[in-house]
Amino acid sequence: MKSKVIEHNKFLKALLTISFLVGSTTLVMNVKPSQAENCTAFPVVGSENKQETEVTKTVSQPSLPIPIRGPFGVNLNNNWNTDFSIVPLKQYKKYLIKFTAKSAGEYKIRGYLKYNDNTAEAIYDKQSSFSEGQVLEIEGKTKGDNIPYQINFFVGDPISLGKTYTVSVSGCV
Repeated sequence: MKSKVIEHNKFLKALLTISFLVGSTTLVMNVKPSQAENCTAFPVVGSENKQETEVTKTVSQPSLPIPIRGPFGVNLNNNWNTDFSIVPLKQYKKYLIKFTAKSAGEYKIRGYLKYNDNTAEAIYDKQSSFSEGQVLEIEGKTKGDNIPYQINFFVGDPISLGKTYTVSVSGCV
């Protein structure tokens, strides 16, 4: 009986030592419990479905509208820009653009926060190579107290022609 008590005490001592070491390591490493972000998906501007928060596009070649406007003017149309409305309009801690390549290859990608004073702040501007299914997450933050009303996502330039991708945008508080 006495040996069982001694074994039990050794077990408790070992358990307390392990608990102390784990607790000390957590304090030293400054591990904090994760906090889930509260993010809102933004709708695509001009979508037939007003609730659509994701769009898939294939980058098209610019084309001339018929008829050509103005006496000497030329207006090129393309699908290189996609805008997302920031709804509800409020200050978010950060804005996230999620790009998923559906085609492998080079993409020229740009992201902008658009403001009511007709200015835009670039948050991303790079040409990169992607494999099919590869995801790129772009994080943008405003500078100062301005609140953007839209986020513009641009995939274009001749390097991107014919490539297909999916994009969505959200704001997180």
